[in-house]
Amino acid sequence: MFGCVGRVLAVAVVLASVVPVLGQAQCPDGSPAPCRSAAVAAPAPTSVAVLYFDNASSDSTDDYLAEGLTEAIIAQLGQVGRISVKSRSAVRRFRGANVPDPPVIGRTLGVAYIVTGSVQRADRALRVTIELAHATTGMRVWGDQFIGVDDSLFALQDDIARRVAEGVAGRLLPAERRAVAAVRLTRNPDAYEHFLRGNYGLAQRTSTGLARATAEYRQAAALDSGFVSALARVGLAYALRLDWSWDATGAPPADSLLDRGMAAADEALRRDPSNSDGWLARGYLLQFRHPRTWDGVIAALARAVSLDPRNAEAWHQLGDAATVMGDDSTAVTAWRRALAIDPGRPITLRAYAQMVVPAEAASLLDSALAVDPGFLLARLSRADARLAQGDTSGARRDLDASRCEGCAVDMWPSWTAWHALTLGSLGDTVAARIEADSVLARLRLAGGLSWRVGVPLAFHYLQLGDSATALDLLERIAPRGVKLWSLFTGDLSAAFYPVASSRRFREIASDATPPWLPPEAEVFDLPTSATMRTRCVGSYTGLYGRVRIYARHDSLIVALEGRELGRLLYQGGSTFVASFDHGIRIVFGAGGVPVEGFSASRRKRVLMYRRVE
Repeated sequence: MFGCVGRVLAVAVVLASVVPVLGQAQCPDGSPAPCRSAAVAAPAPTSVAVLYFDNASSDSTDDYLAEGLTEAIIAQLGQVGRISVKSRSAVRRFRGANVPDPPVIGRTLGVAYIVTGSVQRADRALRVTIELAHATTGMRVWGDQFIGVDDSLFALQDDIARRVAEGVAGRLLPAERRAVAAVRLTRNPDAYEHFLRGNYGLAQRTSTGLARATAEYRQAAALDSGFVSALARVGLAYALRLDWSWDATGAPPADSLLDRGMAAADEALRRDPSNSDGWLARGYLLQFRHPRTWDGVIAALARAVSLDPRNAEAWHQLGDAATVMGDDSTAVTAWRRALAIDPGRPITLRAYAQMVVPAEAASLLDSALAVDPGFLLARLSRADARLAQGDTSGARRDLDASRCEGCAVDMWPSWTAWHALTLGSLGDTVAARIEADSVLARLRLAGGLSWRVGVPLAFHYLQLGDSATALDLLERIAPRGVKLWSLFTGDLSAAFYPVASSRRFREIASDATPPWLPPEAEVFDLPTSATMRTRCVGSYTGLYGRVRIYARHDSLIVALEGRELGRLLYQGGSTFVASFDHGIRIVFGAGGVPVEGFSASRRKRVLMYRRVE
């Protein structure tokens, strides 16, 4: 027996050309939804933002120390329940030469207090100057200097965190004093300093930064054999280098990076099976160890977030992996968890933006760029979002602002490839061809290409009508597996249509197709009737917006956000399929239970929809 009656429907949607609508987006000022109105509520009396400390040393390489100390104190203050402290991403925008006055920062972040400071090193001596001020007036509450030596960094850090906590919340209870003390990842101060250097390199998200981070983490682990988090982050650094193709033009071959990363992650988990970063690195690296099956990927990432629910990077990677697998519901949940932990996280805001309509994507990308104006990937994404809205002048401004001569060398070839693709979309085909040809020339002698390089380049040449070059590039992509299959069958699949019927493309797609996919299922027409109209006709709402089912002649029609997807078909049991155009499917399972094992489409996205009329 089948039917559509019920307050809740499980809906699985595969989108090839319909862009979904998501709720609860980040606000343009970086705050979580609901966005602030003109009447802003007074901040909590024990709320505080710790701005990134300045490096007052003569050596700019000490930047890592100022950044690491700031982030450690933010983390320690967060352990005191009475204190509401802004995340490092939320305050990241307020650094550099043009920081606004405290009242502006206070209103933007919604805090009562602001902490500023500087770090100066001379030989082995450390001098940290801290000031606590009322955010509304900028008036100084207290200030002090903390002096120590390199090997007293832990004690210095604890002392500063305790003094700030007392300035914000008053006298601390014994349990709060213990909570604000640093959680020791290591008791070796030299190892800890190398760990901070590694974190600084990792955050730069550049080729040189990642190579430096790998070396620093290894040094930290060598100095303290029990420093499991440092070893785990060696694996994470290698995974990022593999995924983003920073080493596509040289450095160790991909197999070497994978082997080294897996060895580090496995050793970290051998020493401490409960280390969240170890499972994060393992799950990330398994995407390259088993590219066609992704065996163990989701399980490892799920283990990482269960062991440390505050691990924003693990939640982010779980979201990325879930969306590649077609499970947008899990992806959105994971990204929202990452943003709840670290509300201004630019890389997660950009990932989330790719799931929404262009107008909403622009708002999310505004937030990412407010936090990190130098995040060029977000700027390129916003150019694409504006172009999709018809705002060519805005897209042009973003594209011009994203120019970066050093990016092709120090960041990743895919940046230049994507820049060329957007340039071509704006009509500058000559300039786009020059950029794309330059990337192609640099990679001419390379064997395999990452999909992050090969796919945007292939799209560019398909725009130009050069199918032969596009197919040459697609054939060089390695490894072929889940990520490439996701592109062939997902939102961007329409871009491959010029070559989709060719034998070469079909062979590439066949190599990339996961072996665990079920075959396409046969579906049957579901003629309308008085009974079916009663059961199915109406509006449903959920993550992708409003779905409307209505009768027309002898068929039931499905529309998503006002756009017709086609007829409602029947697959058997309690499964319905709405097909439209190039394989878009909406599948309904009655009774509020997600449809399991349906095979109407190669990609399944299980979401809950509620009937609203």
